[in-house]
Amino acid sequence: MTTDLAVEAHGLVKTFGDVRALDGVDLVVPRGTVVGLLGPNGSGKTTTVRILATLLQATAGTAKVNGFDVKTQADDVRRSIGLTGQY
Repeated sequence: MTTDLAVEAHGLVKTFGDVRALDGVDLVVPRGTVVGLLGPNGSGKTTTVRILATLLQATAGTAKVNGFDVKTQADDVRRSIGLTGQY
């Protein structure tokens, strides 16, 4: 699947019990760009990346990676990305 966007997320929400880790995150990353996701501890960076990598499901909102829906096309998303941790 071809698209001009590497990442497209709209209204991402993630709750863990009473904790709202993400509250309506919107993110658009054009294909061929390098993006840094910056913020203080607890701001939802890791949660956002985990949703985009299909390691977590969003409570609400939509996201596509390389044109594939992270919820309904998770296998295609995983085949199209590489992810490594900090350490």
